[in-house]
Amino acid sequence: MFDIISILKDELPRFKKVLELGSKKGEDLKTLDGYYEVIASESDKSKTRYLKDEFIDIRVILLDIITVDTHKKVDCIYSRNSFDSFDLLQINESLKNQKKILNENGLIFHIFDLEKNDKNEILTLINSDYEIIKSDSNEKQFYVLAKLVDFNQ
Repeated sequence: MFDIISILKDELPRFKKVLELGSKKGEDLKTLDGYYEVIASESDKSKTRYLKDEFIDIRVILLDIITVDTHKKVDCIYSRNSFDSFDLLQINESLKNQKKILNENGLIFHIFDLEKNDKNEILTLINSDYEIIKSDSNEKQFYVLAKLVDFNQ
């Protein structure tokens, strides 16, 4: 398990906007909400309803993880294992779409399952549009924290 706040706080000041892609049951929402202005998201309406009932102070939106089609701009996009069921083409498409909703100097912070994703392939994808700031792994997972390189693309 990674300490997401200690990883993020050196690069992302307190109270910045963080969008969580695929919030599931909200395992990381409380942690993120204690430090940032967090927006939860899910691609299924019944899951967003659950999150809205469970986390009444957190904004919850219906959002597809690949198209990331929202008019909201954020400072950081975060996910934990949300891309584990997608192939590299879909992950790449999502990474490109994430650029469109990031503010200048925006960050992405994604955690992947090592058994379901090849770390080097993911790092290569991310490195084409983002500058990797930190990346680490344990026996089951790895994370990548990266900054948007060219804001005007």
